[in-house]
Amino acid sequence: MTFAISIAHFLADFLNSFFKPLGPYFIERYNIDSRTFTSLLSLIGALSSILQIFFGLYFDRRKRDGVYIISILIMEIILISILGFVNSFWISLIVIFFTRLFNSAFHPIGASFAGRENKGHHIAWFSVFGTFGAAMGPIFITMYLSIVGFEKIYYVGLIALLFIPYLYKKLWKYEKQQIAEKRFPQLSEALTLIPIFLMVTLRGFVMDIFHTFVPIYVNLHGASLVVGGATLSIGMIIGMFTNFYGTKLMEKIGIRFINLIGFLGMGIAGILLLMVDTSFLRIIAFALFDAFGFLTMSANIVEAQSLMPKNKSFASSVSMGFAWAIGNFISSGYAAIFGNNVSFVLYSVSIFSIFLGIIYPIYYKNKKRFNN
Repeated sequence: MTFAISIAHFLADFLNSFFKPLGPYFIERYNIDSRTFTSLLSLIGALSSILQIFFGLYFDRRKRDGVYIISILIMEIILISILGFVNSFWISLIVIFFTRLFNSAFHPIGASFAGRENKGHHIAWFSVFGTFGAAMGPIFITMYLSIVGFEKIYYVGLIALLFIPYLYKKLWKYEKQQIAEKRFPQLSEALTLIPIFLMVTLRGFVMDIFHTFVPIYVNLHGASLVVGGATLSIGMIIGMFTNFYGTKLMEKIGIRFINLIGFLGMGIAGILLLMVDTSFLRIIAFALFDAFGFLTMSANIVEAQSLMPKNKSFASSVSMGFAWAIGNFISSGYAAIFGNNVSFVLYSVSIFSIFLGIIYPIYYKNKKRFNN
């Protein structure tokens, strides 16, 4: 069943990854500026993701995880399929919001399902397949738009529905053995997740800025829409491997060192991306950025679930959607203020990431002292 939930995660994140690489397309089609699109898309991501914590609380007290997983995935497929028929920017935003809302609901219950046997490599495979889906989405949808046209995106939905019978057979009848005793976990237990929450929030801010602005940045420097999508895809494919490796590395050296090199690596790679002057080198720099960015993704989920074994959905929602939502809120505000100066946004966030990497050891030391 680990393979089945991983396939479901691939589909969910594959479909959800269509929007950011299409930034130049939406900007041109609806005659809007980059600041409007990037800030609204980040805001949608934040609003939908922040609800993930409530989905986590709800699913922790439900046994039929498989029913919810399949139902959520079908709704996401339907919403993606109708997006091609929409001719209004604001209606498109509404459809995108509900698509991301169902994607947000999928993650806590999916991660809880993947961690049902308390094995880190199961969560890693779940996360890797999701990352692979998110990596394939940008290059696929930009090529699909160029060859077939966005108005026929419903073909993609029809093909995605072909996976549902397999997932139904594997997941539909599953019931978890243990559900949460209380609707809300004890405050003392929830507070143990704060360090993880802070790290994921700040990482989410940095990564959301880059994943939103890099396609626009390369397009402004003469690259095509497909090159922008390929840049995201290649970066996330590299991140897929470091995502899996991160759980193995955590078992050897702990989460502290992974977070340290993650922030430093993202910042340095971000500055390199701005310094190079060819599309090929920009792709290499972005691949390095995502390699460091994804390094801690699965590791933070494993750590969160280990701290709250009876509330895996809630713990996953805090270390995934809720933290990412706050990060997206920050990036939305940042984009709203500085979004028309794309180079400045990327450069300043790179410096901020390096700063976080430098101060992280101090924070970690003080946190341990406080806990003792």
